[in-house]
Amino acid sequence: MKQLLQYFFAILLWIAGIVLWATGVTFWLFGALLILHGAELLIVGYRTGRKFGTSPLKSIVLCLLFGYIWWLPVRRAMKADDLTEADFVEDGKEPWREQVEV
Repeated sequence: MKQLLQYFFAILLWIAGIVLWATGVTFWLFGALLILHGAELLIVGYRTGRKFGTSPLKSIVLCLLFGYIWWLPVRRAMKADDLTEADFVEDGKEPWREQVEV
């Protein structure tokens, strides 16, 4: 429930920023959200989503919309599971297994 409320308030903040920018009142809220979430996307959000197995487009959209509200719980879940990067490989290859020729 807490996560849903955080998502709801993040969407409301984006809507407020867009409305304030579109009406000509101020663009600072929209600009600040865009810069902060864009920086999060480049620094940690995209990489976290890819390690978790999320598609690139979904990682980008979720990080730009919700920022750390999205990627921080994902990172915590990954650390709590004691999983390695090899557990999230999507291409079907299994790099952790030795290839033995018979």
